[in-house]
Amino acid sequence: MDLILDVNTQIYPVALGDKFRLVIATTLREDGCPDDGEFQPTSSGPSRADQFEYVMYGKVYRIESDGNQDSGRLAAYVSFGGLLMRLMGDPNNLHGFEDDSRIYLMMKKLAF
Repeated sequence: MDLILDVNTQIYPVALGDKFRLVIATTLREDGCPDDGEFQPTSSGPSRADQFEYVMYGKVYRIESDGNQDSGRLAAYVSFGGLLMRLMGDPNNLHGFEDDSRIYLMMKKLAF
């Protein structure tokens, strides 16, 4: 997988060589049930976001082939309110991405 990601470095500084854990999910609920797409800070209960330092909510706006017929790779493009992401790789790894679907991206820096 190849990832190109805009990160708001004013609130979450990332330096070259930093190692981090990145998770993409369709819900923040621990039980995996879909959420209603609205963030409710007063809701009780654990959230997947509790384990991460940086969380973004976005929308898949385009899925396309990389243009090389031999590679068979797909690219998913996501907008996080102006910050953009391109995730490119084997179609089997992108099977959950669909146009207009909403996703969460969560990051946490690793200590080593």
